[in-house]
Amino acid sequence: MSQTSAPPPPVPPVPPVMKRSMLAPHGPVLRPQYSQEEEWEEFCERTDTSKVHDFGRYWWTYGRDEDDDGFLREAVFLEIPVRKDVEARQVKADLSMRRLNIKVNGESILEEEFEDPKWLNVSESYWELEVKEVKKVRRKVLRYVLYIMMECPKYITRWLFLCEKTEDDGRLVDQIDEEEDHIDDRLRMIAKMKEPEPYRDADIWFSETEEEEERWCDGCGSTRVVVMRRGTDEHYMKYCNDCPFVSPAKENPLPTGLMKQKDIDEKRARKARLKARKAEAKRRAEAEKEKNAPEPDRSEEVPADYNKSEKTRMYTEEEFHDVLTQALKSGEIKW
Repeated sequence: MSQTSAPPPPVPPVPPVMKRSMLAPHGPVLRPQYSQEEEWEEFCERTDTSKVHDFGRYWWTYGRDEDDDGFLREAVFLEIPVRKDVEARQVKADLSMRRLNIKVNGESILEEEFEDPKWLNVSESYWELEVKEVKKVRRKVLRYVLYIMMECPKYITRWLFLCEKTEDDGRLVDQIDEEEDHIDDRLRMIAKMKEPEPYRDADIWFSETEEEEERWCDGCGSTRVVVMRRGTDEHYMKYCNDCPFVSPAKENPLPTGLMKQKDIDEKRARKARLKARKAEAKRRAEAEKEKNAPEPDRSEEVPADYNKSEKTRMYTEEEFHDVLTQALKSGEIKW
């Protein structure tokens, strides 16, 4: 009688979208060498998901949304302000791979063509109405979640609609020589980054010094020199074997590794001070602009108790009896 071994437990499959999401670095996680810091900061700024692309009549961001199964899906969040009395039954949205047309009460509020027609998952994208604060005004907005196809290698971080490629400083934006944001480009950028050298403490004195010793004669240029200090010399001198020229040797108070580390620390400190000054100037400019800004238009502001009817109300026994009696008399409840 042969004994059959129990089959191994089934392994749940990993959704492809999660594999794609793991290849998407969001945020400055790495810390490369000093010579690559500016390139890495530019890359992080370009791929920042918190950046809002505001075009007045609509704005959009790129990020992740949790679907019905609990998985994170990469999507574009498009928001369009609407009138405060608009209801969901009055909205008609026509979405395709190439264009988006949204009408409210038969009037078109957005009709645009997408810049790239190959990334959109039409069947799973959806829209909803919500109330949020827009420029200090409580507005009702139409929020459209545009899901990205699982097999699409592109990230929507630059343009969404074709109308956004307008003229900039007398030059067409589509003439700018810049590559699109793809998974392969992000992986190449991450692979190109190099880790900084280990930070040496002040009591560690080992380092390579050959490249800093300047082992050549200052008179004839010969490399047959001897660096030494005789009894009558006050400092280390370079003695040439091909000519009688003698010159003082280069001396550093610290070894090469610590000298480079000190120089990088000084450059980073200067960069940090410059960033702080720019941030302070930007903060003051925004504060001045906000101070001089006119009062926002509140004609379409939603009242604070817009969802009062949706909240659960607590009644005492007498209040519940009165409300129930009034509803029976008015015909709202038929006994």
